[in-house]
Amino acid sequence: MKKVIYILIILILLAGTVFIILRPRLAVKNYNEGIALSDSSLYEQAVEKFTRAIRFNKKVDKFYHARALALASQAKDSAAIVDFDRAIEINPEIPDFYIDRGISFRKLTDYQKAMVDFDKAIALNDSCARAYYQRGLLKAAQHQYNEAILDYNRSIELDGHNLEAFQTRGEARAFIDDFAGAIADYDKMIESSEASGYAYKQRGIFKFQIQDYPGAEKDLTEALLHEKDDKEIYYQLGWTKSNLDKNDEALDLYNKALKLDPNYDVAYGLRGGSHIKLGNYKQAINDFNKAISINDKYTRAYFGRGIAKALSKDYRGSIADFNKVIELDNNYAQAYYNRAVSKAILGDHQGALPDYDYIILKDPKNPEAYYNRGISRMNVHDTEGACEDFQKAVELNFQPAEAMLKMYCPKK
Repeated sequence: MKKVIYILIILILLAGTVFIILRPRLAVKNYNEGIALSDSSLYEQAVEKFTRAIRFNKKVDKFYHARALALASQAKDSAAIVDFDRAIEINPEIPDFYIDRGISFRKLTDYQKAMVDFDKAIALNDSCARAYYQRGLLKAAQHQYNEAILDYNRSIELDGHNLEAFQTRGEARAFIDDFAGAIADYDKMIESSEASGYAYKQRGIFKFQIQDYPGAEKDLTEALLHEKDDKEIYYQLGWTKSNLDKNDEALDLYNKALKLDPNYDVAYGLRGGSHIKLGNYKQAINDFNKAISINDKYTRAYFGRGIAKALSKDYRGSIADFNKVIELDNNYAQAYYNRAVSKAILGDHQGALPDYDYIILKDPKNPEAYYNRGISRMNVHDTEGACEDFQKAVELNFQPAEAMLKMYCPKK
């Protein structure tokens, strides 16, 4: 009996020894299985495998790091940060641990802690392109576009194959109105074999901003070949064609955008603009009405409707719309100008003068504003002021002012 008990004890001890020996192997096995699941985007199952790996060996930094990444991929960034902390505690010399924790902090909008982590990663390895790229994203998220561009520059110097860095640098450049620089970055993206409809779309928009309408038309047409259900491409291409006086084609594109989204206020607004160019004022007003019914803060729709009403000789209606534009945006210069014109046509020259004053204050080289203010001044019997305005308009090469100057201001 004693012999049997002794044998059992020996077997138990041997089993325990075998288990201790197998623990590291089991940890690695579960870790590798977790990596495979993560690579297949099966993050929840991956977390279970990484958790088992950690149970078998609590001292391996990469186990915590892998579980943190799987948690972050499920938008569980607070839990991920706990694991990143543990990985860093075990091994504080790995830049990627700080970068990945910084990304989670950024997603949680804890920008200060994110910046500390990205700075730390760069301090550990100042040739880490990924760290500069992620710090650039953080700065861009805080609208620090010039500073972000510097980080993107460094990232691209270190790794010229990261197309996302060109994309984000291009976006940052666009935010500071460096559209030529943005186009250059998207050129780089489009040169690659991974060119997408998005890249053509964005480059087309940037070209539109610098009034390269033929270039924009070409890029946006290419973008549609890749993204046939993108309503923004249809409206942007329509707007481009309108600027090329291809208004019938523009209308067709706006119609397609509205087919994709019947409540697309911008498409109604732009279609209204094309109707104005084609002389279809009633249809234009209908489109602006629809845009405003969808978005009653849509400033450009009120402005467009005001123009359409003025062209339809509904000057009082146009003034009401220009009033609304100015209520929504008191820096909308063209609303002041067109309101002044409508007031003057109705004979309210005294009311028109403050609007012309505003335009000239904002744009002192606008000859038409001087000319029209001169006419209104003449109508309120301010001949001296009128002559000064006609003289200024002539100096700015506005020929119609010469006749007024000769007729009413012979001494000038």
